[in-house]
Order: sequence, then structure tokens, then C-alpha cells
Amino acid sequence: MLEMELKFRVDDFTDVERRLESMGIEPGKPVKENNLVLDLMGGALRQMDTLFRLRNCDGGTLVTVKRPLPATALKVRHEEEAVLECSQEEALSLFGLLGYGVVYSYEKTRRECRIGEAQVCLDELWFGRFVEIEAESEEAVMKAVDILGFDPDEGIRFSYAALEKDAEQQK
Repeated sequence: MLEMELKFRVDDFTDVERRLESMGIEPGKPVKENNLVLDLMGGALRQMDTLFRLRNCDGGTLVTVKRPLPATALKVRHEEEAVLECSQEEALSLFGLLGYGVVYSYEKTRRECRIGEAQVCLDELWFGRFVEIEAESEEAVMKAVDILGFDPDEGIRFSYAALEKDAEQQK
């Protein structure tokens, strides 16, 4: 599956919540996510610009693998996901037997909703608040960007890992 996305840094979610409310859309309840990025010793996946992530979810652990594709105005990745019916710790132990270990972890609080074909996520991390808009088509992302009143030229195509690294350097 293709994943196309843009993120926007916001001071707070008030304007976005108002726009969503005017359309009869209410973001879901806040969910605290724990994200573990795995790699092999030596960073083989990082060298291939491949993300291997475990995230807690309802019913178990969401396993995600993302590989880059040629970029457009959006961040574009090929993404495959599956849910393992086990805890994140059990999944980590399983992949540890294959030589994978945690190279990065982060927590965020997320609220989700949809605008048409686009998923809209209101994400809070220690280094900021972000609205992430994701869909399988550029058209769906850009339509949601327009509806929410964002300027696509101000969209962020970096991962939360890169944004956190930047925030740590600016401390």
C-alpha cells in the first residue's frame, strides 16, 4: 500500500478542531502510543532507508515496514502492516530472536478522524503538536490539507524521529 502524508506543526489544535466540528467530524479519544523502531546490529535497515516499527494497538501489536518511493510534494512510502495478537514486549522478544533490537523509541498521544479518504491525526509529542494527514493518494491528502486551511508549502515531510533529533539539538 502507498502512504502519502504531510505533517503540520501547530501551537494547539483549536483551529483544526473548529474546522472539523463545522463539518460534523469529531476526532476520536486520545490514545497513547508507544512506538519502537527496530533494526539489526550495524543499521542495515537504516542504510536502506527502511523503517521497521512496533506500535501498541487494540488487540496486540501493530507491525509496520515502510520503504521509500520517489517523492512528490508529499512524503511517499510503501507501507505494509499487520497486527500480531501479542503484547509489544512479546513481539519485541520474538523479533529479538532474529537479531532485531530497539534503535529508537517515542511516545505520542494521538486522536484520529477522517476527511474523505484521508486520515487526519492530531499528534502530541514532547517536542510539539502536529496534524498529520495521510492517504493513499496525493489528491486525498491535498483535499484534506485545503479543507483544514493549511498551506501545502509549509507541510513537513520528515519523520518524528528527525523532528525529535532537531528539537534535541535546539535545546
